[in-house]
Amino acid sequence: MIKQTLRQAWTMMKQHRLFTAIYITGTAVSIAIIMTLFIVIYINLGSIYPEYHRNEILLLDNEWHKYNSNGGSSNRSGYFNLDFAEALESESKHMKAMAVYDWNTSKVPHPITVDGNNVEIEEEVRFVSDGWWQVFDYKFVDGKGFTEKEMHENVAVVSESLAMQLFASTKVAGREIKINGEYHRIVGVVKDVTQCTPNSYGKIWLTIYNPFASLNTYAIHNDEKHYKIYTRAHDGEREMLLQEIENIFSRYYQPTEKEYDYELDILNNWQNALYLSKDESIWDALKTYFYIILAVFFIPALKLGGMISSRMNSRMVEVGVRRAYGATKQALVSQVLWENMLLTLLGAVAGLLLSYAVVYIFSYRMTTFIHSHINYVAEEGNQLSEEMLLNPTIFLCALLMCALLNVASALVPTLFALRKDIIQSLYYKR
Repeated sequence: MIKQTLRQAWTMMKQHRLFTAIYITGTAVSIAIIMTLFIVIYINLGSIYPEYHRNEILLLDNEWHKYNSNGGSSNRSGYFNLDFAEALESESKHMKAMAVYDWNTSKVPHPITVDGNNVEIEEEVRFVSDGWWQVFDYKFVDGKGFTEKEMHENVAVVSESLAMQLFASTKVAGREIKINGEYHRIVGVVKDVTQCTPNSYGKIWLTIYNPFASLNTYAIHNDEKHYKIYTRAHDGEREMLLQEIENIFSRYYQPTEKEYDYELDILNNWQNALYLSKDESIWDALKTYFYIILAVFFIPALKLGGMISSRMNSRMVEVGVRRAYGATKQALVSQVLWENMLLTLLGAVAGLLLSYAVVYIFSYRMTTFIHSHINYVAEEGNQLSEEMLLNPTIFLCALLMCALLNVASALVPTLFALRKDIIQSLYYKR
């Protein structure tokens, strides 16, 4: 039965080529726009290497202090000191891992060379703690991340691409590179990280106690505030960790600075990615895109509904003849819906390919469409990974939404046409 219905649908498509072309094109454009938006949202919020546990990560973003007499003004420090980080790590019970990141000096490029190699490369070095490899899930192709015991040594972790540039090999754990003329031992090589994950992106990582970190002031000024802190909660304990961090923060700051009131901003990954404050919801950032999605779905659906209604008028005699020979309303509705689903499927495939082409060609604009911390380096080429594009869940969601609306656009005019009795259908427009 289904096979016969599909054969009839295919015959109708060949007989009405203009209608078929317009229908498939409209569906393809809708799918492409929605897929593009979904891909961009997924890049910012989904589970992507090496940020597979974004739902467990909390970023200590800002520390506010306000003079607590005479309504003094507020001051903000976007950084924390190592003493607070150490207190947080030692006192927390719900923390699975913690990473400290030297935000200031990690933006400074450093010359990198290898003995016997005349190539000099300048790269921004990320200075991080040993917990970096537990907060983010890097895939090591050689060696491993530096440990707590190695934090005061000149050790480095490099990316695959940087290892290939310097050594023409990724199996380089144990070899040495020169950074600013100082030897550093490579302890691990990680799979390349895309620029679309700005929190974890990098090509070379050194310890926060490296001589080039923090302008070489860490040993003298342990209270200097130029560190960001990422924490990862145990499964199901994110809210408990959040409350625990706030309590530790209050105990650490308030007793020594009684003339100030301190407040801490702790952000979820989606708040950080979408430039939201801790009091804003995800709806505040995505509602604009939700309205775009509704417009992209409903406007084509209304137009397609009008086209199908017009085509049903031209098929009224056919409907009358089939009903005269015993066809039920359910059978006729089923045929129209199968025709519609076949057209939707062809349009979905075309839209999927079109969305990939749009995202790939305009990768920079697409990945920064939603507010992001991406610092895009165009010379490094397209940074979209397979898991960002080939995500069946995204495609199935977009296809399901389009299918539902396309079915609705076909069902309404079909049911309206079937309200006429057989005689009216047979003599329609005679």
